[in-house]
Amino acid sequence: QSLRTALPEEAVARTARATGLVERSGAIDSVPFFWNFLIGATQPDGSVTKVNDLYETFTNHNAAYSSIQQWITPELKQLLRQTVAHLSAEVGVTDHDLGGRFDRFRDVLIADTTDCTLSPVSFDDFPGYSDDHAGAQLHMIESLGSRAPISASITDVRTDELDELQIENWVTDSLLLDDLGYHDYGKIARIDEESGWFVNRLKIDSNAPITEELERWPTGAISLEGKELQDVLPELHRSEIDAHARFNTPSSESELLPREFRLVGLRHDEAAPEKDAPDADHDYHLYVTNLPKEWFSAREIAALYSVRWSIETLVQEGKSVFGLEEIPVRRKDAIECFMLAAVVMILLSRYVLGQIRTAFGSARPGPLEEATETQPLSFSKRLQWFGTDILEMLANQLGYVWEPGKVIIEGAIDRNLDRHDLTERVAYGVVSSRFTEAGELATLRPG
Repeated sequence: QSLRTALPEEAVARTARATGLVERSGAIDSVPFFWNFLIGATQPDGSVTKVNDLYETFTNHNAAYSSIQQWITPELKQLLRQTVAHLSAEVGVTDHDLGGRFDRFRDVLIADTTDCTLSPVSFDDFPGYSDDHAGAQLHMIESLGSRAPISASITDVRTDELDELQIENWVTDSLLLDDLGYHDYGKIARIDEESGWFVNRLKIDSNAPITEELERWPTGAISLEGKELQDVLPELHRSEIDAHARFNTPSSESELLPREFRLVGLRHDEAAPEKDAPDADHDYHLYVTNLPKEWFSAREIAALYSVRWSIETLVQEGKSVFGLEEIPVRRKDAIECFMLAAVVMILLSRYVLGQIRTAFGSARPGPLEEATETQPLSFSKRLQWFGTDILEMLANQLGYVWEPGKVIIEGAIDRNLDRHDLTERVAYGVVSSRFTEAGELATLRPG
């Protein structure tokens, strides 16, 4: 019932017509197709054939494989995109209040990408890292409040991550956490201009003139003011750096640069461990932020950045649960529809989990990290495991008769009878050399 509340059949049918997916009444019903596509495309054995079999079981009507294929179109992609936008808004009301100092932000947003393996046949539409590799890249922005994606876009893997992150007023009053793939001073200046907040990792060779130290050190300590960051880093032994610096990219065309931001550095042995610890001639993890020292100390800035683990579990969920690791289809429209189906399923999982928590409460009281890291992934696994059971319940509620027997029997019918006939004729007869045309082979029975 929660699924139908999130996506009422009338709304699904209306949107399908509005996008042009349903141009006229035909053999395929949009509502059953929509639900069977979502489940069929995101199962471990997800494929167009899976969608076809599930649709026939759901409706108890024959559906040609080609008919199902003809519905996997740019219009379906548009329907799925609108579904993502709708569910993102629905899931935005969460039972987890970030609370504390996070209350000053409208939300905490985390941007990241993940690569999806494709068949080499798809190279023209999705060129990969080499000439014999095809790959698609899913760009997502996650809300830490809802632990769900609020936006998703798809490109080939050669597209720069930064090109897909267009900074507009959606960042206003929100905190954005980015990794090195989004490193760009013009971008963070735009966030600041839009009244948003950010914490960004800096590259190990990032350089900027330091204008003011925010932490006072004993007499004799190396002064940073008026010096270039890279000139002093190798000589420093202090546990942390907290200063203002002037950031600029000479080649940038941004009218917002140069701009002064807060520079934070934490020694490797002081910072949270990272798998990509830099190999450099200094011992610091470096960050740039516009969060004031009065809100977050230098150590808290580093800890705040580590909150990015949330989107890593989201990516893991998409790949291990909903089929984003390897996309089994080859056409461009089909690839994008399968990837968007995974995003929709993550959002549906969050929505249903939120409804259950509202009705019954959490399984046990616990901190935000425990509740949000474990439960959503675990719940999504169960949603995927019982996907066909969910479809059966939906079929019964929508007035259809869930009947797998017919599909099972048809799946057992041997479609290669001609091949078996040829094998038998070769085994028990003689293939005449006189028949070389593209017609039936002639055989002569022995005796």
